[in-house]
Amino acid sequence: MPLDLESFPIREFRKGRGMAWDPQAIDFSQDRKDWLALNEVEQKFLLSQVVGFLVGERAVTHDLAPLQQTLRMERGRIAEEMYISQQTYEESVHVEFFERWTQEVLPGTLGKDIPYPEGEGNMFSEILPDAMQALNEDRSPEAQMRATVTYHQVVEGVLAEVGYRLFYLCIDERKIMAGLREGLRNIQVDESRHIAFGTYFAQRLISEHPALEALFVSEMERLYEVTTRSNQQLPDRYGATFPFGVAASVMDKFTNQFFKQRREAVLKGGLIEA
Repeated sequence: MPLDLESFPIREFRKGRGMAWDPQAIDFSQDRKDWLALNEVEQKFLLSQVVGFLVGERAVTHDLAPLQQTLRMERGRIAEEMYISQQTYEESVHVEFFERWTQEVLPGTLGKDIPYPEGEGNMFSEILPDAMQALNEDRSPEAQMRATVTYHQVVEGVLAEVGYRLFYLCIDERKIMAGLREGLRNIQVDESRHIAFGTYFAQRLISEHPALEALFVSEMERLYEVTTRSNQQLPDRYGATFPFGVAASVMDKFTNQFFKQRREAVLKGGLIEA
């Protein structure tokens, strides 16, 4: 079967190729100075955000392979396979960026001289790997839907988007951490394509198997509960106002906003062409 070079996955594949960037080209020298000027609580909060992204990027880099293998076994999905290949590459670039930031900005070794921040839930240790690795045994449309909801819709479409907003509220306002801000914006552009692919993929599954719409909704509701429970831990750690003058309530505000956007994009946006 000839490859449709104008299909949605291939158009996104071409777009990503033209927007590739190199973490090694980003200058972190000012970030190191800015880090040293932060107080201890600000450092703790910012590091928790950076490490949260690092852990997340490593997790999705590890966990994408079963989805690509599932598409391979179905046959006729090479455009989607190609896109997932590029997505895995981009996640690896993101890992390199955050690893390099921790090594060049922090005044010590993370995990040795500088403790890892407290964990904030089991999304990356259990929920994401369980959903993705389930595809090794069960390649059904239902399992595919669970995987894409967990990864594309919630991890990238909600958790990462909330994280960007927190970063920008903290460091854009002060115009600090120029290297971190540059990398975050590059990553956000990459992940906007990943989210768009996830929307296309969920819509395709629902178009081919209409009963999966109910599964999409129930999985979004289940993971919404997981996410909001995790948010509730943060005020105990930082009080009513986070460092950098950010109100604790913004977590729930952004979480609700992005869950609503992701649901509506899949259910009301019209099928993205295959």
